[in-house]
Amino acid sequence: MTGWFREVLPKVRIGKKRLRYFLFSLPPVCLAAYFLISVFLLHRTVDFYDPKEAVVISYLAAASISPLAIFEYRWEWELSAMEIEVPEFLSALEGGIRGGLPLPQALAGSLKYLKYLRRDMSKVVNAMWAGETVERAVGLMRRESPILSILADYVLVLARSGEQLYRTIRDFRESVNTVVNYMRKLRESTKSFLVTLYLVMFVYLVTTAIFLTTFIYPLAAQAAEVGQALLTPVDPYVLTTLIVYGALIEAVANGATASYFMGSRYLAALIHSVIVLFISLALYTVLIYTQLPQLPPGA
Repeated sequence: MTGWFREVLPKVRIGKKRLRYFLFSLPPVCLAAYFLISVFLLHRTVDFYDPKEAVVISYLAAASISPLAIFEYRWEWELSAMEIEVPEFLSALEGGIRGGLPLPQALAGSLKYLKYLRRDMSKVVNAMWAGETVERAVGLMRRESPILSILADYVLVLARSGEQLYRTIRDFRESVNTVVNYMRKLRESTKSFLVTLYLVMFVYLVTTAIFLTTFIYPLAAQAAEVGQALLTPVDPYVLTTLIVYGALIEAVANGATASYFMGSRYLAALIHSVIVLFISLALYTVLIYTQLPQLPPGA
């Protein structure tokens, strides 16, 4: 049955660029669908200043951002793994060419040392064996980072030179290895931005929770009990709603900022933002359903 499905159903591959467009458009589409369903199907008004409504909207936004965060993290991790394999690939390629193998066979022999870079190099080798030009074969390689782009250009120059540039492979490999090690150390040294992301959200979560439970809610309840209006009216519902929306905005902004300062090619830190966002929303949910209903309406 599995073989029948493989033969009948075509294998569909979605380009990474189109997939990113779809993932980036998913949050606004989900929020718009929630609004339209609430208004036209459920026939109710969406109150954006209601804390319970704000929690639902924030949960929906976090859930719709999750696929984007997962894919962005995966792409960044795969790209880093491919870059790490480049020096080992060049070392195997150098050994094959020095052993007298032509470039296609040397490339094919180096595939057994690869894991994440294997798919791209397999396309190049298969295209060469199929009679494609070197330019079209090398054009199948991804150029998502400067290292991979330089590797593609070097393989192209190496093929055009009649394998006479094999003497430069060692120097090129050492240079690439230096760059890869530097980028690895840079990523290790910038992991403190992730710690800052968690710390900022933790401080925001604790301070807002204390602010609401020890000041805003008791103050509004006391003013309602004595029947005296404050000089500056305090609406606990609006303040709670603004704090929930603030947690959503801060989590997403911190994830994008951390990805930028970490030198990521993708929004790799966004997955950490989603994690702390779900934790924050869980706490606010408990806070709203245990503390907020005790306040009289309109307090």
